[in-house]
Amino acid sequence: MTDRQLDAAAQDLKGYLAELRSIPNTINSPFCICNPLGGGILDWRIGDSQRQQLRFRTGTEFSQFLTNDLPFDDDARRQISKAHSVKHDIVFTHADLNLRNILVDEMGRISGIVDWECAGWYPEYWEYTKMHFMVRVTDRWIADVVDQIFLGYRDELVVEDMLAAMAPSW
Repeated sequence: MTDRQLDAAAQDLKGYLAELRSIPNTINSPFCICNPLGGGILDWRIGDSQRQQLRFRTGTEFSQFLTNDLPFDDDARRQISKAHSVKHDIVFTHADLNLRNILVDEMGRISGIVDWECAGWYPEYWEYTKMHFMVRVTDRWIADVVDQIFLGYRDELVVEDMLAAMAPSW
């Protein structure tokens, strides 16, 4: 993509994500982290999500699940504690926004977003860390788009990188 196309895609994506994150959770469920119907989340970053009905009443419960049974040294525990002690809003999230799932036209304008099976309500940092997780080989996309849209989640990214490396995935 040219610089102009990348800028157009970034601006479109920023607007679409703002709209997406403003969708209220109107599901009558005790779970705040869940899929669009209130059921279990499906997420490629979480190894058991395809076999279990994973849904969580709080962000803290979600964070605890992500770190259960993983061996950490003291430095890692400090980093995790810092990132997970922040009160994050729970927002509607695509949870699989990678370059394959964002369709753009010749001008770089987004014409569609596909592959919604991982969508649901997650902590506000989840989309950002997942976009890093899914497109690590595309430094320009990360630097010029993802990091420009999401500000303020660096600690969460460090922790998610660490957890993703340690936890089983699909």
